[in-house]
Amino acid sequence: MAPSGGGTLSVLARNTLILATATWVLFATCLAHAQAPLTVAEAERTALAREGLIQLLSARRDSAAGDVTAASAWPNPELSVSRESIDLANTTSRERFYWLYQSIDVSGERGLRSDAASQRLEAAQHAASAERLEIRAQVQRLFFETLYQQSKLQIVKRSQQRLASLVTRVRKQHEAGQAAAYDVVRLERALSALDTRAVRASAERKRVYSELMALLGMEDIESARPLEGQIMPTAPLSLDAYLEQGNGLPRLKELKARARADELTARAEQRAAIPDIRVGVGRKELRENGRQFDGNMVSLSISVPLFDRNQGERARARANAVAKEAQHSLARARLTGEIRGRRDKLQALIKSAKRFERNDTETAGALLQAAEAGYRGGEAGVLELVDAYQNVLDAQLRLLEFQKHARDTFIELETLNPRITYVE
Repeated sequence: MAPSGGGTLSVLARNTLILATATWVLFATCLAHAQAPLTVAEAERTALAREGLIQLLSARRDSAAGDVTAASAWPNPELSVSRESIDLANTTSRERFYWLYQSIDVSGERGLRSDAASQRLEAAQHAASAERLEIRAQVQRLFFETLYQQSKLQIVKRSQQRLASLVTRVRKQHEAGQAAAYDVVRLERALSALDTRAVRASAERKRVYSELMALLGMEDIESARPLEGQIMPTAPLSLDAYLEQGNGLPRLKELKARARADELTARAEQRAAIPDIRVGVGRKELRENGRQFDGNMVSLSISVPLFDRNQGERARARANAVAKEAQHSLARARLTGEIRGRRDKLQALIKSAKRFERNDTETAGALLQAAEAGYRGGEAGVLELVDAYQNVLDAQLRLLEFQKHARDTFIELETLNPRITYVE
């Protein structure tokens, strides 16, 4: 039996409803993803996963690995073929010589150079880790600079809204004859100054945000995502923990690996004073007056180190090894001072920010309430009221600046301690 027309319409309506629901769910999901805030952890992962950065670091590693292969390779053998012909009145002589020569390292120089190249490969890997750590620090600096400008803009806009509400109220009072025209003009000038301040803060945020997006490889600035995070950092770890973890700094490991490589190179240059032995095997063929003779030949040659005993290269290699080791020692000593100084600075900034928030910010808020109450009661003028609004705004921005300085110091301290992970 054929289905009725009503049943067909019911199926069609149900399918249409399902399709519309699926489309709406997909649209809502995409919209939610597009508006999801950007965290510093996600920004770090995005920057470190850029294809160009991966290719760059891989190419540097492959270059160092190629040096290891080149240093480990034996020299190619040498094949020589020669022919001599002598024609006399009653004699014809034809001679052919076939030689195969191979240089043999008997001093161990090649092995030392191979080990030195391996150490430089290790140094290249540590350099890549150090570059990733620096990129991570750059992302954090731009991220929290953008977050700072974003928070600054929000504070200014909140002050704008409060002052705009006050301007509207005072303007109505002036129209009703309850407020002076000077009060309205003075408040409007203060609001105009806040508008200019908000424009500058917005422009600065866009500039820093654009730099952050460029570092992340994102070019769609129009669909800007808000940032999510806390500007104020957590309290630092103990000094001993920082000093212990600082030994794993990639830059220190890189310097140590290069110092070992130069030390091995210096030893290889000393061995280079011992010349290689050149071994040759060959065959001689002789034809003379219709007769043919042949035989095998062996040669052994060695360079006599009479004038050049590799003195210059040995001195240069030893100097490079001493310089690299000294550079590593100085960097390690400097690291201790930097960790101690930055940790002390971070502690001081955190204490200052908390003390400022506890004292000055609360005091400015209390003064604003008193000024508003005094203005309504006729005990304070508009100048006192504007000054109170400005004090609250300055206190909030000053607190934000304290927190930003603390975050910058935390980032500097974190770059010296690669094992410390950032906690949002």
